[in-house]
Amino acid sequence: MKSYIKPAMTAVLVLMFMLLTGFRAQTIIHDDGSETQDVLKVSDSARDKSALESDADEFQKRNYTIMDYDNGNGKGFRAMKTLTSEAANKRSVDRIVHKTFDGIICTMYYIDYTYTDGSIDYLRLGKAMPEDGVDLEYIVSFPSGTDVQSNSPSPDEQGKTYMWRLSDNKSENIRLQATVWHKLTIYAFLFLIVLIVFLLLWLWSIAESGPAIGIRQKRLRRYEVLLLFIPLFILAYMAYEYYEGTHITPGTLTKISEQQQEEQRERDDEEKRAKDLEEKKQKDSNEAVARIRAKATDLTDALKTLARDYAGGKISGSEAKSQAASVAARAKDLVGNESALTEADKEVVSQLVDTIVSEANALAAKAEEAEAKAKKAEENNRQSNSKNRKGDTQQNKTKNNR
Repeated sequence: MKSYIKPAMTAVLVLMFMLLTGFRAQTIIHDDGSETQDVLKVSDSARDKSALESDADEFQKRNYTIMDYDNGNGKGFRAMKTLTSEAANKRSVDRIVHKTFDGIICTMYYIDYTYTDGSIDYLRLGKAMPEDGVDLEYIVSFPSGTDVQSNSPSPDEQGKTYMWRLSDNKSENIRLQATVWHKLTIYAFLFLIVLIVFLLLWLWSIAESGPAIGIRQKRLRRYEVLLLFIPLFILAYMAYEYYEGTHITPGTLTKISEQQQEEQRERDDEEKRAKDLEEKKQKDSNEAVARIRAKATDLTDALKTLARDYAGGKISGSEAKSQAASVAARAKDLVGNESALTEADKEVVSQLVDTIVSEANALAAKAEEAEAKAKKAEENNRQSNSKNRKGDTQQNKTKNNR
């Protein structure tokens, strides 16, 4: 039966993935020490669409790779960001799991985090999307062969994946300690130790053979002592890394504190950049609005002049209609030519443009109506004149007959 457990678990996970909606944040620890945060937000509700779009934009501003996501059960996005091993030594990709020791034979990761109702904002994961009483599924994955101790209620020991289902209305502590062993380095050190042992045995065999054994022994003993220090040093260093990579020491807590300070500095820098960018956007938008208002004033003045000239009979109705249409077209182009407008300013400018277009259309309609009345009056006059001519002709015929 045990041989069927793993395929069955895989099938269940695939099914859960296909039906997934909600909010998941997964941190993946790679063999090379780099870290990837994979945030998945999916909803089957239309009311969450704007929130998802806003969150995707925020992640993109922080240099996440954004991908649209649709599993047939809901729509959303995936946001992914990777820190190199060097960057992960300075800060955490998700502000929860911290690399506290990065050695040659092992690397240790440590979590001691309390999830509260303010954690989603602190972790910069966007808006909460509660589902089935859970606000966030937090997952940490490690390479195979990692030694892990955690309080995860849903651990996958074979896959080295650990999950916590977190809710804003319930404070929960997340604890984890993991040691990733660099087996290739360990094997290389052991091979070097064995090689040195064989070398020492070879030196001993040389020292005890041939003439002048005593002189040769004294000479080779110096090399033997030097060679002995190499495996001793390697074993001592491996013991030091083993202790640092498997125990919580004051240095561990100091490392976490340093990383948290670096994370806060990075967040402050990101917020400052976002604020500066927003201020620049608003400045550019204000300048664009000023340009549009100046052009709109010119168009309004042109409309007033056009209406005055038309009312005074300086221009015909067809000319007034043509020029009013031209003013309306220029007004419509005001917004399209400015890409720096914010959404709020676009709405204000659109109202201004609509007013100008409405006035231009009203003038054109007035001119068209007057032109139509003039044509109708002209037609009536023509018909009346035609009748009069016919009557005169008939009268003349009657007179001639008499």
